[in-house]
Amino acid sequence: FSKRLEPAEAAFVAVAVTCSCRALQRRSCVRVRQRTQETEEERMQLDQEAREGMEKYMKLIQDLADKGNIRAQKTAWKWDLRKKVWNFLEDNNDLADFPRPVHHRIPNFKESAKAGERLAELPEFINAKVVKVNPDTPQKSVRVAALRSEKTLYVPQPRLRTGFFSRIQPGKVPPEKYNFAATAGGMKQLAEPMDLDDRTKIDVVVIGSSAVNPETGMRVGKGEGFAELEYGMMRQLGMIDENTPVITTVHDSQVISENFPPKGKNLMKHDVPVDIIVTPTQTIRVNKARQPAKPTGIYWDLLSREKLATIRVLQDLKARIEGKTGIQLELAEQEEALPPLAKRGRPRLRESKRDGVKSRLRRPS
Repeated sequence: FSKRLEPAEAAFVAVAVTCSCRALQRRSCVRVRQRTQETEEERMQLDQEAREGMEKYMKLIQDLADKGNIRAQKTAWKWDLRKKVWNFLEDNNDLADFPRPVHHRIPNFKESAKAGERLAELPEFINAKVVKVNPDTPQKSVRVAALRSEKTLYVPQPRLRTGFFSRIQPGKVPPEKYNFAATAGGMKQLAEPMDLDDRTKIDVVVIGSSAVNPETGMRVGKGEGFAELEYGMMRQLGMIDENTPVITTVHDSQVISENFPPKGKNLMKHDVPVDIIVTPTQTIRVNKARQPAKPTGIYWDLLSREKLATIRVLQDLKARIEGKTGIQLELAEQEEALPPLAKRGRPRLRESKRDGVKSRLRRPS
């Protein structure tokens, strides 16, 4: 039988079935944005929550430092730098880009795609056959460029919580799905999960940064240490060596040399310096003579029990090494206060979820 639909009903059905009509496409996109993105008022609330959470965490770090926690004493200055960068990007509304707020993230910025395009023109990238790129939003264009260039793409599984890397080999994904494949959902659906038995040689490593020094290549991430752990594991497994180029893309305002690091402070030996810095406007090659040494593997004596407990693949690697050598690897003795997670979702929706399904929420330690 047939039924005459009201105009609104017909529009809904048309959008559900096809988006061939441009007018309906625009209307559908508005509905999607309304469902998935917060309003400006809600974004400001998220921003306030993020800043308050950061201040509380920075106070916790300072308290630990005052009590003699060496890790906190050596890393407190990094949080001052992160705060400076994250606040600057958010306070200048034409710089920060979705997802926002940028606090406790590798911050996304306007024209991040232009930086990715510039990176894709580097000879190191052009000549690479296998590239590892971090999963964060600012480097999405780099992941797309790798797929378009028919390179093998390695992407760490988010927070390493489900495994090690996900891999997409040339020809495995059709071109019309490159943009989707470069997202977390696309990697989960289209990529091949890799475990610790993989020994593929990686030609280029791309990592995200919150701030980076153009003179030394010193970088600061979002404070969770995943770039360092991923790099250390790749070195431990022989997938890369000290000559493997490490590249980052950032906004020009994230390139900082003054007071980075502060006098009397330095990076820790597990921190990963970069070789090349790419912004939307320039490419900076770091002076090797001034660059700190790159990590040679996982420094287990610097790894906290708190961090190890959250990463199964790292637990597996530790067990393998201990089983092979017969020597128990000693971990850091002092505690680590794990930083808060980035604020995600609409505030009212998050409050509703907290009230209704508390047991499903992932809470920071």
